[in-house]
Amino acid sequence: MKKKSILVGLNEINFEFIQEYINRGYLENFKHLFSTYGYARTTSEDKYELLEPWIQWVSIHTGKSYAEHQIFRLGDIVNHPELKQLWEIGEQKGLKVGAVSPFNAANNLKRAVFFVPDPWTQTSPTGSQTLVQLSRAVSAAVNDNANQKLSGGALLALVKGVLKYVPLSRYVHYFSLASKFKRKMAKPAILDNVLADTFIHLWKASQPDFSSLFLNSGAHLQHHYMYNSQVYSGTQKNPEWYCPASEDPLLDILKEYDAILGRLIKLDCRLFIATGLHQNPHEENTYYWRLRNHTEFLKLVGIQEFKSVVPRMSRDFLIECHSVAQAKQVQERLEEMSIPGSDEKIFTVDNRGESLFIELTYSQELNTGSFINAGKQNLGIDLFKYVSFVAIKNGEHDGIGYYIDTDRKQAPSSINPVKNIFSEIVSSFG
Repeated sequence: MKKKSILVGLNEINFEFIQEYINRGYLENFKHLFSTYGYARTTSEDKYELLEPWIQWVSIHTGKSYAEHQIFRLGDIVNHPELKQLWEIGEQKGLKVGAVSPFNAANNLKRAVFFVPDPWTQTSPTGSQTLVQLSRAVSAAVNDNANQKLSGGALLALVKGVLKYVPLSRYVHYFSLASKFKRKMAKPAILDNVLADTFIHLWKASQPDFSSLFLNSGAHLQHHYMYNSQVYSGTQKNPEWYCPASEDPLLDILKEYDAILGRLIKLDCRLFIATGLHQNPHEENTYYWRLRNHTEFLKLVGIQEFKSVVPRMSRDFLIECHSVAQAKQVQERLEEMSIPGSDEKIFTVDNRGESLFIELTYSQELNTGSFINAGKQNLGIDLFKYVSFVAIKNGEHDGIGYYIDTDRKQAPSSINPVKNIFSEIVSSFG
């Protein structure tokens, strides 16, 4: 390799918003990257239901479109070892490789210097015991976000991880973030800073030839609080109880990303920076809900027999059944559920034989007394008691993404489609 390289995933971030913030005097490192290297636009799938980040990032990692890789669910990549990802190709070429939180990526590596899975994909981490425990703690923190709870063990693992991977010079910044814990950006910003600090520590210790860092908090905050952004020009407004008008969570997290990029630039590596998609304003009132205890709820509504249930991102979860017939029964039970007075179903189900990928897609406001109907039968179960409020949808996916390569002095106007980023990166392996 001519130069060590790092793939930086800034999931779904809107570069037009960043440019507007730059015009207002913010984000110096983004300004440097934009003015020095420019950025290309990438295109994605044609169907809206395929505009999911866990699909696009598999395309970036494998160089294949959805039609070629067929990965539709978050976490499905672990069932497809035949798909060769960037890190495996680098390893086959004799390179040292590492990854922190690569989205919907499986750890199929034999000699990774480090590998920390994303919080939702069931694949093994590679590294020290402290790193493995930190990986599991971050997963717990992210998946328990709707309930605002974290176990003592997960909290202890996070503390140990911070003590090992975060330099003392950064503690003041963490204390500053902790002091703002009531702000919407605080917890997501702390988690992404921990991931970035861990990555930089591991990178300096092992000097991998190719590595990756994926950051998702910006996508989360943009998705749920875009209306609060000072560069949002639409007519929607978040309720004051949901997000005070004085807060701009998107600017808050972009400042964190700007600082992280400044530290990565100093590593003197070739940076591949990609977003996969971006988000546009969602101009409707849409609420997100998440089951508090998936197993308890399923048994309560009469679904007694299943192999396992695994929470996924936000309102999604996966049920593994013992047979195709059993999965069909579970699907039919979930799909017949509704709230009286609403034409909207509570759940949508993607049936894949013995496994079901479920989304809690009911998007209206819930209050005490939101009893569930199964067909025409009222179950006497108040859905409001069994869900946590997640957020109000502010942003929706757009197939245009963005891409920066710091080895180019002039970016092409476009790299179509997004899967072509794969060949751009692989060509740097030599």
